[in-house]
Amino acid sequence: MDVSTDALQYSISHKIDEENLSNDVLMKIGQDLDIDEIMSILFLITDNYGYSFNNVMLLSQDNKSQMLVKFVNNIRDNRKEKLLEALCIIQNKQIIRKLGILFDDLQLMYLPRNRVCSRHVNSVAKCLYFLCEALTENRTEHLVKCVKSDMTEYKEELKDTDFLELHIFYWLQQKYISIDLDGKISLKNLLKHLKTFDDLELIYEDLKRFEDNQNVLDVQHAGTSAISQLQMSSAKGNVHVLSTVKEQSIRKVKTGLCIIISQMVFIGQKYETRFGNLADCIKLLETFKGFSFRVEIFQSLKKDEMLKKLEDIPKDFGTDYDCIFVCILSHGCKGGVITSDEETVNIETIEHKICCIELADVIKIVIIQACQGEVAGKVDNDLTTDSPMDGISNILAYKNFCMFMSTMQNFLSVRHKTEGSWFIQEFCNVLQQGGGEMTFLRAVTKTIDSLMQKRGKLNGTDSVAQLAELRSFRLLNDFLLPEYQAPRK
Repeated sequence: MDVSTDALQYSISHKIDEENLSNDVLMKIGQDLDIDEIMSILFLITDNYGYSFNNVMLLSQDNKSQMLVKFVNNIRDNRKEKLLEALCIIQNKQIIRKLGILFDDLQLMYLPRNRVCSRHVNSVAKCLYFLCEALTENRTEHLVKCVKSDMTEYKEELKDTDFLELHIFYWLQQKYISIDLDGKISLKNLLKHLKTFDDLELIYEDLKRFEDNQNVLDVQHAGTSAISQLQMSSAKGNVHVLSTVKEQSIRKVKTGLCIIISQMVFIGQKYETRFGNLADCIKLLETFKGFSFRVEIFQSLKKDEMLKKLEDIPKDFGTDYDCIFVCILSHGCKGGVITSDEETVNIETIEHKICCIELADVIKIVIIQACQGEVAGKVDNDLTTDSPMDGISNILAYKNFCMFMSTMQNFLSVRHKTEGSWFIQEFCNVLQQGGGEMTFLRAVTKTIDSLMQKRGKLNGTDSVAQLAELRSFRLLNDFLLPEYQAPRK
């Protein structure tokens, strides 16, 4: 099949913009959507949930296309992006294909099945959308009945509707709950009822966390002793001078692979959702796509899945690369990173899995954004089964390897809930600015120096600092990444 034929059904180019997102195109999109899909999209894209209720009440099968046009045109900012993200969240691949866009590209950008992160739509609305999807008709009726018991009056016109999104619009209008971006998020009235529902524990916890949107550490419940390790005095350590590699042996990278292991949501209750993780994923994706690397993202891997994914890199992605970056974003503990099933993988194990004979001549860089300090609660530190040495008899497999970590052993690292982690954001900025001219080791040195200058406020401490660390350094050559090409807006 000629894919370009499908891509032109709405007469839209591959890169749609505000000008060609015309009312005619919106009308055609609306005609292809079911009324429940229209309701979900309106719920996801609106800027003012309370104000929108009266308009949504007029939604019918006959005017659904006009309603989509009205809502999209009333969006203040990023209307195209919000619509695309909403289509991605509701998984309407047919319309995305007609718009001339690959669903896989949007999926990497928006992480649609992740309840707690969004790029343009309201994150809380996205999580509430998944609540609507999770409830059966009977359970929806029960939830609405619970809410009605709290309210002195309830709009009669809602009596027979089974669209939970429409009820939520009403709750927002009546200030029963609040999720406005410009105002305080208040979900306590809803949460007290959700707590009584079976099988909604994860959605309940996600919504509960939205009420506290502050900077966080990558380790939860860190005590004052752990936080004090991050204060200004921690930045006094010496940055090692990277003088073991001569500049005349610089290697130019032409082809590359970047694997991003994104551990944002964890199965149990021990580890918090890593808000801000999406910003780091987007930054890494943007950066390495700009270097023309192949980029692959894997989300919420369990321990055995992560180990197998690392071990199977040559088989799954081939070996014909000058350079491979493996970026792991997760919670951590001293000497390890945490997987989505709340198990620990030893950092040395990661090294052993990547340093295989097939990749001996490929530059291998591991980037780890995770704390290396203590965590509250029980952590399994028995890591002997995580680092098998079987099958590796050639020590030369360990050459051309380097590991760059967000923090030193015994210390924590800082992550902002919306802007991402200090380390990943700064490292990517340095790489982008120096692409084609700055060698990798100079970029490392500049990142360490820049990170040392950052200060932040956390839990009453106003001098939080962080010091990144280069370890397991066995590069035979420094190298130069290609010239960076910023993605088109």
